[in-house]
Amino acid sequence: MEKAGSLKNSEENNEKAIGKNEKDNEIISGKEESEGFRIFKKAIIVFVSIFLMFLFLSYFLLGNNIFDILASRSSSFTASNGRIIFGGGTITFQEEAYQNLLEIYNENQQHEFKACLMGYKSGKNYFVEKIEAPKIISQDFSSVRAEPCREGTIIDLHSHPYKSCYLSVHDLTTLKYVKAANKDAFLGVMCEPDRFNFYGYD
Repeated sequence: MEKAGSLKNSEENNEKAIGKNEKDNEIISGKEESEGFRIFKKAIIVFVSIFLMFLFLSYFLLGNNIFDILASRSSSFTASNGRIIFGGGTITFQEEAYQNLLEIYNENQQHEFKACLMGYKSGKNYFVEKIEAPKIISQDFSSVRAEPCREGTIIDLHSHPYKSCYLSVHDLTTLKYVKAANKDAFLGVMCEPDRFNFYGYD
């Protein structure tokens, strides 16, 4: 009888010990989870703080133009060796034509300019053979008024302030006149020596 009672007590003690260990494990696991969650929360707070600081500094140090610049960069195209790949087609400059365009660009850093890119279209590819500068009526840092490009112009191009290759409201009006004169022609914007944007191409 004593032996049976001893076994029963031993089993009860074992069950209590197991139950206690399980509870201890649950407490430890809960602590580990809560510690991991705290680290994750701190990481999120740090990330959000850095991001907000970036937006704050961008706005007050660079102005709200930073957002225009980012949008412009994501939607514009770069020239490499006188060739631009865009919208499923290409624009290829004769070497002398691209050099002439760069000269006009460099001479007009203080204001916008207009240039008529003369050439032809073959399928979805455009070939620029020469650059013509129309008579300028007025120009300043953010606008230019000039005489229309003559027949044979494949790209009616003007410059925008540095890194701002987005389309303005006035450009939409200009595009209508460009298309009326030549259905194959389209509008171009140049905002860096090798960065362009184009509108109205097929």
